[in-house]
Amino acid sequence: MKPCPACGAEYDVIDAICPRCGTELPAPYEGWKEGDDDADDGYDTGEFPNPVPAGDADSRTIMGDGSVWQLAGSQALPPSMVTILAGAEVYLEEEVLSPGSVLLAQGRIVSIQHGAIPDPQDGSTFIDLTGKTLAPGFIDIHSHGMMGIDTNEAGLEEFQHLAREAARYGVTALVPTTVACGAAELSRVLQHIHTVREKVGDGARILGVHLESNFISPRFKGAQPAEALMAPDDEQAWPLRKLIDDYAEDIRIITVAPEVPGALELISWLCERGIIVSLGHSAATYEEAVAGFDAGATQATHLFNAMPPLHHRAPGLVGAALENDEVFTELICDGMHIHPAVLSTIISAKGADRIMAVTDSLRGAGMGPGEFMQGGQHVTVQNNIAQLDNGTIAGSLTTMDAIVRLLVGQLGWDVGETFLMVSTTPATGLGLHEIGRIAPGAMADLVVLDEALLVEMTFVGGRLVYQR
Repeated sequence: MKPCPACGAEYDVIDAICPRCGTELPAPYEGWKEGDDDADDGYDTGEFPNPVPAGDADSRTIMGDGSVWQLAGSQALPPSMVTILAGAEVYLEEEVLSPGSVLLAQGRIVSIQHGAIPDPQDGSTFIDLTGKTLAPGFIDIHSHGMMGIDTNEAGLEEFQHLAREAARYGVTALVPTTVACGAAELSRVLQHIHTVREKVGDGARILGVHLESNFISPRFKGAQPAEALMAPDDEQAWPLRKLIDDYAEDIRIITVAPEVPGALELISWLCERGIIVSLGHSAATYEEAVAGFDAGATQATHLFNAMPPLHHRAPGLVGAALENDEVFTELICDGMHIHPAVLSTIISAKGADRIMAVTDSLRGAGMGPGEFMQGGQHVTVQNNIAQLDNGTIAGSLTTMDAIVRLLVGQLGWDVGETFLMVSTTPATGLGLHEIGRIAPGAMADLVVLDEALLVEMTFVGGRLVYQR
């Protein structure tokens, strides 16, 4: 963590803007000089001035008593610090290397090479990925839990376990999502999120929390508990707003219905604190939705779900989100919340660079048929559908790797564009440009897939955190 030069709030090393005041943060190693203590700041390689810039893997040389990797004239790295992922089909943002090789060191991608690098047998970690796919790690910005873990109820150990479970499905960064709740429950969640963000675990990064919040439409509450909903300018909302203010750096996204009384003021207030606002669970007219985006909202929560359908004379929130080229839109890509034909239509209309595929997964994800409680409501899972007792679909049971297989296998979508929707676009929507992509200097958050697009390995910060 580092202090923001404008407001002093601590920010995460992968943040591009201050989460509290929105100030653009200094480039990594800006002003660095030899001798600075930088061992723990996470910025050791990249497309910026630093001791180990991205380089050419062919510039290996012999120095001293043994073999070292010399990267583009930088300091020498002993082979023990280098991991070579060789021979995979490597998906970059704008091209595919088939085969290609990626070198990792100190938690980052330091070099990307055409072709399969042979094993140098010099003590570096060499992993032969011939016949495999190497993609940026998946980023799920909307998940209520999985494998029996519920974000609203989780303690520190459960959040750490959630991160490990998510990595099994190729997820390298996660935004746990709450349902609307009271101040005491929200305070506990935020305290745990604050603590777990500070810890280096053995699973997916936890980037902060998504509050699918109290400030939504009762008419389109979906599986949200009605008794927890309120207008943001109500007196009972102030304890919640105090918590949001206190934990602004730990909150990535808040879902708001723009037509709720006081919502536009709330949106501006949240944006001032560096919190991303997503419009959703809303009965908004087109004009009300546009006003919400004008007030600072930049995303739409699970488009089409928990909002009126698109109508040619009443476009509503769906039409406003699709019309605005700058708005990022979540889509629940489980094949059940939205018909596959509509998924394809929306992706074509909006473009993969603005579509964020999400799971909206519940604690029952990965567990098969059964019953459980979510947000104080009874949920039954049958035929791979989670429903409340009144028949409302409560959320999904899918995983991010299953979304990839659905988009590619069932919808026939391009593999590269699919990786944009599950990795790069969510990262961009969060304002994070050093995850969600394979590029020199980026975090070494990667997933290895087999021919059937099943996860074989997951790397977070260059560490192998899951292997099938």
